[in-house]
Amino acid sequence: MIYGAEFVSKWIIEMKEMFLGQRLFRVESGDTWLALRFSSQTLSLLISWHPQHFGCCLIDEEDLDLMKRFSSGKLRFADALKSHLVKGELTAVEQIDFDRLLILKFSRKVGAGFDVENSLVFECMERNSNLILLDENNTIIDCVKHIHPEINRYRTVVPSHPYITPPPLQGPSPFDIQPEDSAYEDIAMMKGIGKGLRQFIKAHQSLFTSGEWIGNIAKLYNEETLKNSLIQTWKNYVTIFPLLLEDMIPVSENKALIVSKDFVVDPLLWDKSNRLKKDTLKVIKKEIKSLERHRKGIEKQRSESEKAPWYKNCGELLLANLYKIPPRTENISLTGWTEDGEITLQIPLDPKKNASDNAAVYFKKYKKAKGDLEKIEREISELTDKISELQDQIDIIEELEVPSMIDSVCRDIKEWLVPNKNKKRKRSKKESSTPPHLRLSYEEALILVGLNARGNRHVTFQEATAGDIWLHVHEIPGSHVIIKHPEARKENLEGTDLLVLAASLAAFFSKARHSTKVQVDYTERKHVRHIPGSGIAHVTYTHPETILIEPDRWKEYFSEKEIALGEVRP
Repeated sequence: MIYGAEFVSKWIIEMKEMFLGQRLFRVESGDTWLALRFSSQTLSLLISWHPQHFGCCLIDEEDLDLMKRFSSGKLRFADALKSHLVKGELTAVEQIDFDRLLILKFSRKVGAGFDVENSLVFECMERNSNLILLDENNTIIDCVKHIHPEINRYRTVVPSHPYITPPPLQGPSPFDIQPEDSAYEDIAMMKGIGKGLRQFIKAHQSLFTSGEWIGNIAKLYNEETLKNSLIQTWKNYVTIFPLLLEDMIPVSENKALIVSKDFVVDPLLWDKSNRLKKDTLKVIKKEIKSLERHRKGIEKQRSESEKAPWYKNCGELLLANLYKIPPRTENISLTGWTEDGEITLQIPLDPKKNASDNAAVYFKKYKKAKGDLEKIEREISELTDKISELQDQIDIIEELEVPSMIDSVCRDIKEWLVPNKNKKRKRSKKESSTPPHLRLSYEEALILVGLNARGNRHVTFQEATAGDIWLHVHEIPGSHVIIKHPEARKENLEGTDLLVLAASLAAFFSKARHSTKVQVDYTERKHVRHIPGSGIAHVTYTHPETILIEPDRWKEYFSEKEIALGEVRP
């Protein structure tokens, strides 16, 4: 979503209402954003200079925590803000020259009560967006992006240099034009409105006279009239105007700092979660290939193990008939006796070796091939189960759409598949973390939903007690769901909203989520058993009842936002 200078003016009014006169007490940062937390406020002000998702918005603690988890590291620029702005009072918020430039001014007491004035300038300019910290003399203390003379001839943006704004917009401001003497050509030259609004006015000139257009635009820079201006969209442009314009789509929320979260934070989270999903799928597929190679090697070992008696008999027959084997023989048929009676074997030989050396080769192959066939079969079975489990994880991850769930599941899987050399270093963190699962409260019940194999095992065998209700899609891979309720019994759950909700979640978090209706089994947890020697979440169960349910039915009880924030663990 694109916006112009008029939308920035709405930000400024809202920032003044929320933060003016309050102290800044915390600064959080990521790779392309930082968040300012002021006293007496539960929401933080997030500023993003991402090339596509730039701007300001309000953000709550849950989304802020998710932003931090998705970030590649902390920003050095944030340390400068902590040194110069934290504990300072926000004294002014201003827009510079009717442009997408805003400045936050702070006053902080230091030493024996001296006031130090510093400013934070945000240049909202797409890929050229920047955040700059200034002292009281407008000298740059630090900035996110350094601009050197060899890159930009107009200005230099580096520490210790005086701050110069970007090239100012040409043209009159809304207050420089008298509405009664105006023409439509004046609007095309006017600063203070974005390109999108300018194009809209050009396409809809007939809605108002030129004087009315200019008068309404001037209201966007009047604090009293700006408060009641309406946020609306046209194509991919978001703007404000004193009244709803024809062909514009109204936005239900009329707070610019809340609306802008939709095109600042949400796309950032979506991009980063999709990148994490893609990276995790790559790791899983690589692990599957590795396991398949390992299984192929063990299957070859099994094939060799089946030949072990033949290798042994060949070696013994060669030793027993050394005198009968001419030099440079390539193949020979020998007869001898074993515990099973008389045998005759056709034995290939290496003509470059004598009979004794050929016998040694067969004994060496016998020694290598002999092994515990039961152990080999068990290893093959374990590898097959693990491959199947990882393939299930691929299906689960591909279906995940909520960033918090993607983060929880993908990080857990990456931690699970971490190379051996890193396991010791990460062991304490891994052991202290809880496998990813959802915890949702409905009426007096607690519903647990495993989000991967480890999460399924956790909710079924560690969280659930014998009398809790366990749910799973019938004969299709999916999440284990647990209903914890003091009075929950199979016989009194039938037809209840609680059962419908839990069964719908089991259907939704499964391979059958795109089906119209899904068969879901449920039984007491005491009837669920882990299958020995199989994957960590592979189970068998008895005494089931069945319900036919729509996978999206849970949306009648919870919104996707509520599900996303349903205490996703870890």
